[in-house]
Amino acid sequence: METLEHGTTRIAYELTGNENGPRVVLLHGLFLNSDCWKYQIEALQQDYRVLRFDLYGHGRSLIPHKRFTIRNYVTDMEILLKHIGWDSDLNLVGHSLGGMVALVYALEHRSAVRRMVVASSYCFVSNEAMTDVLGRVKSNKLEKFALGIGKRGLSPYDEEKARWLAEMVTRYMTQKDALYATAASAGFNICESLRDLDVPVLLIVGEKDITTPVWASEMLHEWLPDSEIVIVKGAGHLVIVDHPDEFNQHMLAFLSGE
Repeated sequence: METLEHGTTRIAYELTGNENGPRVVLLHGLFLNSDCWKYQIEALQQDYRVLRFDLYGHGRSLIPHKRFTIRNYVTDMEILLKHIGWDSDLNLVGHSLGGMVALVYALEHRSAVRRMVVASSYCFVSNEAMTDVLGRVKSNKLEKFALGIGKRGLSPYDEEKARWLAEMVTRYMTQKDALYATAASAGFNICESLRDLDVPVLLIVGEKDITTPVWASEMLHEWLPDSEIVIVKGAGHLVIVDHPDEFNQHMLAFLSGE
């Protein structure tokens, strides 16, 4: 991956795929990094120009080892897109936290966004949800918590995939870093703002998602004026990993305008 140093931040990113194809930006979920998109990159790179990057506080990007907010996630995205000259015709694909970041970016840069795929995501983070995640991070060794991401998020459970996902966390984060990354979304609530977002959005959620349940995507569907929703049967929160073929089929059809 390439590294962009800008001011006090550092952003790890990679551009792949068809240099003349439509632009796709991939935004990963909490605790993971952009390696989690490997199944989608394979599906996209023949026809699309694909940008993946590690969010602030994650992976190979800057991990500040102190408190930060969701604004840092969005600001890094803005810095990176300006650096590579991507200021229009963007297709955003975000999973979980990445979906939240994508929605904020679209609200602030509406003319730059063509279409969005938002998977397993929220328009608000409740105090109860925040307390639950922080409690699970605090009460477990990082290795156990990281393995639990796959145990909670994969349906059906796959040991090899769970260990692959866990390694994304433990290789770069400490337990405190995971707490800071979680706390960055405290107080997040953009639901009412979404009613004016006139961008086509495909919402994808796993039928068995216990992290961002189906009702969370249904809520997004109610707020977003130009949205459609797909519920993937049998899939969990990590639908991009446990049901990649179905996810990719829906994603590609939507991005192509079908």
